[in-house]
Amino acid sequence: MKKQNFIHTRFIEGKAGLPVLFLHGFLETGEVWLRWLSDYPLVNPLFVPDLPGHGQSKVWVGKSEFSGWAKTLLEIMDQEFSDNCDFAIAGHSMGGYLALEMARLYPDRVKKIVLFHSTPMPDMPGQTQSRHRQIDLIEKGRRQLLIKGVGPGMFAPENRDKLKETGEKLYKQAQSCTSEGMIKTLWTIMNRPDFVPVMRSRSKDILWVTGGKDPFMPMDHIEAVAKHFPKVKHKHFQDVGHAAFLEKPYEAMAVFKKFLD
Repeated sequence: MKKQNFIHTRFIEGKAGLPVLFLHGFLETGEVWLRWLSDYPLVNPLFVPDLPGHGQSKVWVGKSEFSGWAKTLLEIMDQEFSDNCDFAIAGHSMGGYLALEMARLYPDRVKKIVLFHSTPMPDMPGQTQSRHRQIDLIEKGRRQLLIKGVGPGMFAPENRDKLKETGEKLYKQAQSCTSEGMIKTLWTIMNRPDFVPVMRSRSKDILWVTGGKDPFMPMDHIEAVAKHFPKVKHKHFQDVGHAAFLEKPYEAMAVFKKFLD
């Protein structure tokens, strides 16, 4: 592991294939991917950062936007791999927003995108209001109310017992997020662009993974998005919550590898 700029990075050497950038979700760290990538190794070179305000990465200075995050990550990849290298991206939840932003900004370099439990759609009014309420709670010193949703509650009910230890680790990792980092990230999420044009134009290059028991993405939304983007490759796990790569690791990796190949 090493730090470049203010982003804490992890690089895993590979033997062949496109480099793959793994982007975690809100209140997670890059460590969320490591067990999966260790148990089911890829031959590709891997880049697993902590995003700004999460884990060991510093809080973004100034106005925080996904475009700035994307530019910084690209600069780090160019330093580590080679200038102008092509790559693939896997994004979990919020990480999916950032993956789509990178595909929007750097379409010639981002060759494949895997979205785990994410959406191209902008926030609905109710979601925006909810994020404002979350910011208000954090400012009032009640950040713990947000953090408690990370961990076992992400998983489908039938998966929580077997993933109890994993859930506890995720909860502990969420504690590393500072109040300032949480607030800046929520504003970044709310101010993200509309990714519908990216999803439509890059349909053949996108794998979208969803769960039938996702506590953050209801089935009516999943069905609406699937109908809106019929050309996107869609893998739906009925007995999964918000983390297919943890709840169904073997099956998720099989789908992931097939798509990368």
